Amino acid sequence: MAELENQGMLSTEMRACIRTKDIIEFLESKIGVRLHQAAKRNELYKEQPFVLGVNSKEIYPDIASQELILIQGIMDVYFEEDGEIILLDYKTDRVRTEEELRKRYEAQLEYYAQALEQLLGKKVKEKWIYSFTLKKEIGV
Repeated sequence: MAELENQGMLSTEMRACIRTKDIIEFLESKIGVRLHQAAKRNELYKEQPFVLGVNSKEIYPDIASQELILIQGIMDVYFEEDGEIILLDYKTDRVRTEEELRKRYEAQLEYYAQALEQLLGKKVKEKWIYSFTLKKEIGV
C-alpha cells in the first residue's frame, strides 16, 4: 500500500480506508488461492465489461411484449481452470446470511455467466460471491 501511495496511485485518504486484514483473509480463502494460481498461469481476467441481450419476458414475465433488453456492466473477475470458467464477484453488502447475498445477486451472476459463455465460447463451471462482510466465499 505504501508503494502505491508513493507512486501517487493511492491517496493517503484512500489508503486509510483499506482494510488490509480483509484483503489478506480473502487471499487466503479457497477461492483466493485459486485466483492466485490462475494469475500465475496468466488465466486471470479482471474488470471485464459486457453487454448482453435478454428477452424482456425473462426479466418481466408478466408483460406481453417480447423486446430485447440490453444489460451492460463490468464483471469483477473470472479465471480459467482446465478450460472452464470460474466467475467471482466481490461484495461488501452488510448482510447477516449467505442466503441474503445469494437471493440478491443470483440473477446478476447468471447474466454474467451467459455473457462470458457467449463471449468466450467456454462453459462457466462455477459462480462465486466473496462476501467481505461475512468473510466467506459463497457458491451461487
